[in-house]
Amino acid sequence: MSEIIIEKSILHILDPNAGVPVLSAKGLPQDESQEFFTKHIERLWKDSELKECEFDEGENPVRDVLDQSSGEHFAAFSQQLSEVLFSIMSANVDIPAADVYFAVFRKDQGRYLGILKLNYKEAYTHSLVNMDEASSTSVIKYRTLFAGESQKIDECVFIDLSSKKLWIKERKYEINGQKDFYLSSLLLRTCPARSYKEQYKLVEKSAEQVVKKFYSGDSLKQAEVKMAIKNNVDENLEIDVEELSKAAFADSPDMQRQYREELSQKGFTEKKIKINQQIYEDLEKNHKLITDIGIKMEIPTALLKDPSKVEFIVNRDGTMSILIKNVNEVKSR
Repeated sequence: MSEIIIEKSILHILDPNAGVPVLSAKGLPQDESQEFFTKHIERLWKDSELKECEFDEGENPVRDVLDQSSGEHFAAFSQQLSEVLFSIMSANVDIPAADVYFAVFRKDQGRYLGILKLNYKEAYTHSLVNMDEASSTSVIKYRTLFAGESQKIDECVFIDLSSKKLWIKERKYEINGQKDFYLSSLLLRTCPARSYKEQYKLVEKSAEQVVKKFYSGDSLKQAEVKMAIKNNVDENLEIDVEELSKAAFADSPDMQRQYREELSQKGFTEKKIKINQQIYEDLEKNHKLITDIGIKMEIPTALLKDPSKVEFIVNRDGTMSILIKNVNEVKSR
């Protein structure tokens, strides 16, 4: 991944329990904390739960002032947006309190605004009290801690400051009596979109339904479909649904039609499906097989179609044997 360079950043405290937001007037210093935030931005950028979005057409109070976010009005812009977010959080108590981190950063040839909502985590630590010339320790719970470097951040926004394209990772909370997203619908006012993970699951689950119907859940055929998905991803990490259906079910036009119908029934009508690098890399990993007699195996997906390494044999009685070939060494774990 290309290097991420943070140009400027600022942090605001949005805890509705306090009654008012605590808004910083100055940006964060370029100290060791920048490494902490850079690592989180890098991890979030690869997150399969991100979804690509576009602002709603017409007047938009966030999009229309985005140009201010990267210049001398950066702090004021972040304060204004934080006040709107705080109002949303205060009106909907299910939304967790958080510190909100704003950053303008560079990646590749682009310049982006990043918004990380650091929902508070609870953790225990010690407390030291000195009384009557004696020290006493106790354990107390802190509720305003950030996620650690190895932990996931649940909610964030990345905006391309040139194209105004957005990437959002968000969670549903109770809004006006029902579970809904608030970052995309209330704060940013974007068109509805599915995450990379949701789109891939639509592709995968629809294929599994077709395999189950025509091949009685044949695990080898499911692996072939997985390879077809991987082989039909273009340089933009997009999958053409029509081409995928032909590649995955080349021997049956009926199955191709059934596959497209499965996608349509699940509410997906687009011609292309977008995934990200993390999902693409996962497609190369092992394929898990679980037998009805309790044996579990993980076989590299690429070897499933290599008869010199793995052979699936259908016996006369209808059972199946799996033959692993040309093994030099077996280790017990």
